[in-house]
Amino acid sequence: MNSSQHTPQALLPAVRRFLLAAVAAALPLVALAQTAAPAAPAATPAEAFKRMNADNWIPRSITFADLGFTGPVVLGYPDSLREIYLPVPPGVQLANATLQLDASYVRADGGRTTMILTTDGYPVSSRPITAEKGDASIMLPIDGQPRPSGFVRFNIDWRTAVARDNTCADSRTPGNLLRIEPTSRFTYRYDGYGIRDLSTAWSALPSKPTILIAGSKLSSQAYDSAWRVGVALERAGKQARIRTLPAVGDTVDMTGYTVPAGMRGIPAYASLAEGGQHKIKDAAEVGALIAMGQVGPLQADIVIADASSAAAMAGPLEALRTQMQTASPDAVAPYAEWRTRALDPAGKAINPGEVRLVSVFGRPTIVIAPDAGAKAAGLFSRIWQQAAASTAMVVQAADEPKTDANSVSLKYLGAKPATFDVLAHADWNATFDIGAVAADGKGPGTLVIDVAAAPSAAHTPPIVSVLLNEVLLGAMELKANGKRERITAPVPAYALAARNVIRVSFVRQLASDRCRETPEPYPVSVLASSHMLLTKIEPNGDFSGLMARFSSGGNVYVPASYLNDAQNTLPRVIRLAATTGVSPSLAKFNAVADGTQPKVAGPFLAIDLPPSDVKKSEVKIDGGRLYVAGTGDKPLLDLTGVNNVGILEVTNAGSDMGATYRTLGANAPDFDRPIQLSDGNIAILGATGLRTEVNTRDPSGQGLLRQSRGTFWERTYWWLLPLVVVAFFVALLVFASRVRRRKNGEL
Repeated sequence: MNSSQHTPQALLPAVRRFLLAAVAAALPLVALAQTAAPAAPAATPAEAFKRMNADNWIPRSITFADLGFTGPVVLGYPDSLREIYLPVPPGVQLANATLQLDASYVRADGGRTTMILTTDGYPVSSRPITAEKGDASIMLPIDGQPRPSGFVRFNIDWRTAVARDNTCADSRTPGNLLRIEPTSRFTYRYDGYGIRDLSTAWSALPSKPTILIAGSKLSSQAYDSAWRVGVALERAGKQARIRTLPAVGDTVDMTGYTVPAGMRGIPAYASLAEGGQHKIKDAAEVGALIAMGQVGPLQADIVIADASSAAAMAGPLEALRTQMQTASPDAVAPYAEWRTRALDPAGKAINPGEVRLVSVFGRPTIVIAPDAGAKAAGLFSRIWQQAAASTAMVVQAADEPKTDANSVSLKYLGAKPATFDVLAHADWNATFDIGAVAADGKGPGTLVIDVAAAPSAAHTPPIVSVLLNEVLLGAMELKANGKRERITAPVPAYALAARNVIRVSFVRQLASDRCRETPEPYPVSVLASSHMLLTKIEPNGDFSGLMARFSSGGNVYVPASYLNDAQNTLPRVIRLAATTGVSPSLAKFNAVADGTQPKVAGPFLAIDLPPSDVKKSEVKIDGGRLYVAGTGDKPLLDLTGVNNVGILEVTNAGSDMGATYRTLGANAPDFDRPIQLSDGNIAILGATGLRTEVNTRDPSGQGLLRQSRGTFWERTYWWLLPLVVVAFFVALLVFASRVRRRKNGEL
């Protein structure tokens, strides 16, 4: 070996190249840090408002629980892979994006265990796991590049390799498990200026968006728009929250919110800085709450514009400016600049039927005219959302196309055909609302799923299963020759809900050819020709039959007193409408004067009021007493002292069928999400969801038995066919014999 190759002079070019590469790799990180790095706290109110004017970055934090993971995610043999989609505003620059993965592990089977983490298909972490148990938590930086898809794909690969003495040794490791907690959190900030149209703004909404209304007392139009937009959000998989502008005398919770030190020189901000439960003393404090911007408790993702909303904000902001002129005159100018940028656009008059994207409290916000709720719900549906490619639109119509065909493509319902690799197990999911397929008395009758699978090295065929709302509808072995194969699965009515999830599950056996082959993943596809056959729906008197009726419209009735307590009653109306499948764009809304009964026409949802012409109800409520009629004079249920629950019952008013909700006790339950109902006609609802559901009209389930009853051949009567054939041939022989004898007698 030539020793001259290791002289300092010879190493200089290599060192220079290494340093240049290191600097080049670090420059993007430095630029990103400079883009969104927190600065030193502002010292004066003027400086604080100047920084608010310059700050266009919107913070966002999402836990795995917000994504629907109600419990830990456990990975282990054979399910060692998991892909999680983290939502981000589509096509918008991110900053300070990090993923805090809360995880732990146990290892009872040894081997070489590795945890590999990737984002968008690129590895970001790979580390060996050697201890028997421990903490696998890690903080991962996520690059801020825009994602046109609106998601960051996060993959977790937990694998173990075991040394084997021979190829047929057992290599399974069921004792090596990784547990990922639902507290895992994805945090980032996005560029508010990147939200340039209504479609992007709707896609950028958080998992629990806030609908801001002017106050607890709303006009009938504004109330109508609010509940419709809330149901549209629920259909999009989000949980709508209602918030009102605070008023003098209200109490706000300042826990977890810090008033910037530079603003505390103004009396209104100094009062808010005390924290905890704070009672608002004057209009200036209301203005201070509004003018806290991104760091305050008052935020809005959607605003229902009302005639009083502009005045409700203008007065407190003027009171704050007056107080500021005395306490910190140099802050008046930057405050006025911030107000012009962050609030004045929302105060401009909105046209009838208009949906607008403006800045509210310093963040992009969707503002909806009080008469545009139904049209906005149609505009932001799956079909038309991408058409909202502007910052302001007047919506004249936004309806879903109707067809009289007897089949509907799953692609029309929003499902995306996909191809993916399957080693042991993989799922394909699609969701649809019952209203998208139920119309003109028709509803889901049969699921037809077309799939294709590549052959694997092993000879055991893969299995495909089709489930609807976790009810197994059908399964079959695949030939796995790369060609289309079809599985046809009838849909029972009891499996349907207001919002439905189709799951196609693929399972491959991890068997190799006499241990000569190592199992590898092979592709499968769910094809675009998959569809749903529609059939006539029997008008059953249960919740599943009612959901199909609401698909083409219906009526929502609430007491007029609900309009005077909008913040507390709107969540109830939103959850009940989403639970029963009421269409947010087609239903009619009626606020009924207190003490009167509405006369219904068509399917209805009546909340805390009984419609006229209602046939005898099986449920009676008197204060805290719940009475459910049984057979004869004997009650089915008779309870007293019940509180904080609601009763939802399928009732008939004349020839129309609908649902009636009544609050039991002094306090109504607070529903945090819609409730899945099925084949009952009475449901008891609590704050935690569905407590119980019964069908008093068919307690023994005869309707379900009729639906599940097989055809003539499926009921084991197939053996009659050969008997009939034998009897036919015997009769034919007898007839031929008689004819022959008759001819012989004539001869």
